[in-house]
Amino acid sequence: MMVLKHEDEMISIKTANIGDRIESGGSFGTVKYIGLIEGYTNIWLGVDWDDSDRGKHNGSVNGVSYFCTRTPTSGSFIRPEKVHLGRSVMKAITSRYGQMDDEAAAKLTEAELYSIQKTMNAPFLEFVGFDEVASKQSNFQKLEVINLRLQNVSNIDGQVGLRELCPHVVELDVSKNLFTEWTTIFNICLQLELLKWLNVSENIMGEMPTNYGYYRFPKLKSLICGTMRLDWDTVLELGRVYPFVDELRAPLNGITTLDTPEGLFPNLAVLDLEGNPIGGWEEVCKLAAIPRLEHLNVENTGITRIYFQKSNMFPNLKKLVISCNRIGDWESIGELDKLQCLEDLRFLKNPILESETYATCIQLIIARIGNLQVLNGAVLRSDERKGAEYDYIKKYGLEWLSVQSDAERKLQFTRQHNRYETLIEKYGTPDESELAAKQTVIKVSLIEVLFVHNEKSRTKKLPPTILVQKLIMLAQKLFALSSRPTLKYVSGLASEIEIELNDEGKELGFYSVQDGDKIIVTL
Repeated sequence: MMVLKHEDEMISIKTANIGDRIESGGSFGTVKYIGLIEGYTNIWLGVDWDDSDRGKHNGSVNGVSYFCTRTPTSGSFIRPEKVHLGRSVMKAITSRYGQMDDEAAAKLTEAELYSIQKTMNAPFLEFVGFDEVASKQSNFQKLEVINLRLQNVSNIDGQVGLRELCPHVVELDVSKNLFTEWTTIFNICLQLELLKWLNVSENIMGEMPTNYGYYRFPKLKSLICGTMRLDWDTVLELGRVYPFVDELRAPLNGITTLDTPEGLFPNLAVLDLEGNPIGGWEEVCKLAAIPRLEHLNVENTGITRIYFQKSNMFPNLKKLVISCNRIGDWESIGELDKLQCLEDLRFLKNPILESETYATCIQLIIARIGNLQVLNGAVLRSDERKGAEYDYIKKYGLEWLSVQSDAERKLQFTRQHNRYETLIEKYGTPDESELAAKQTVIKVSLIEVLFVHNEKSRTKKLPPTILVQKLIMLAQKLFALSSRPTLKYVSGLASEIEIELNDEGKELGFYSVQDGDKIIVTL
């Protein structure tokens, strides 16, 4: 036995074994060697640290190799008495929730709360009201949500005590502890029969046990397992242990392939795979085997192109997050229009967004995806969609007219501009002479605009960078109005369409106003 100190508590635990997880000074690592070091006295632990900056070498000292490390600098030796080898979940619960002196001591710090929120990648749910924790500590049976993050928990220490101690727990966070075996997690779940939400993130586990099929927890609805070096096969095995999860978050792992058998994850609606090195969109398409998927996060996964080889894939997908990838073509954005239920898209930090101004890129995305209602967190107004779609017609109108007599070129144009024909049906055919004229004046620095108020009109030449806010002030001054007016833009190409200029922070050029267009001024 070895006696270690955890905070103000002395804990007797077994001697370290190869493969154990340890914590020392806030750093975590895995024991790779136990024994003597040439030239030094007593027993040492060889540790491969999670943070390579914490280490000093690759497991070799003075030319002698004692163990192997993940990186050239993640290894070091440390005295056994300098590390925490873990404690049981029972001791962690009684220590954390049973020894509070007052209400203030029972509250989590803001820093800890932020850490939990970041791990979940979602707004955090209340922990027993937080403010009510102190009043409930003396009665563990009233606990419904338990947070044991960063408590150096490594084992369960008993098969029935947890069930008797806190039988009503529905949410459990055991992230960033010292677990090494999935069996330990499963045995905890066996005792918490009402458990619906589980976070096991930042625990480095061994292989899934061969008898994992023995465990089955149909009541669990949410599973978070980020930063655990998992592959997709392990995630699939977890899907069999927790068969009816509707939320699965596995960000920042080592997932590269996504082969998913039919029938697995029948209730899964939210899947978070952010930060995994997936790379190919063909892998993402394999997730179409999940029938009820509504929210998919594949941010920062190395995707370069989006394409669907089959129709009607992901029939229920409403929200897609694909920011921080390497998508460099507009055809990929057009492919997303095939997702019939897609309403909410996050698309930031991709190379294609550098091909035009940001405002123009936003317009192109809106025009290419017909059902989109929310883009990068902003709700799209009807006038924004009208403006974007109409601008799209004008932007590619000459090219569209030039391919009408060539079937092959027309087919190629349609592939590149997935909704152009639909927009022509919606707004009408563009006039060739007007498009040609506009093409020649687009390079002019000032735009000649006709302001109309009742029977009066004024012509002004304006820079495309003028803000709508200043435009409103100018119109008020032009017609000596007593109050701020409302402005509506009418293009000469489609005079029946009026677009309200109600976003004062946008530039005139955002609405693709050209020479000869009108701005209607009303009170």
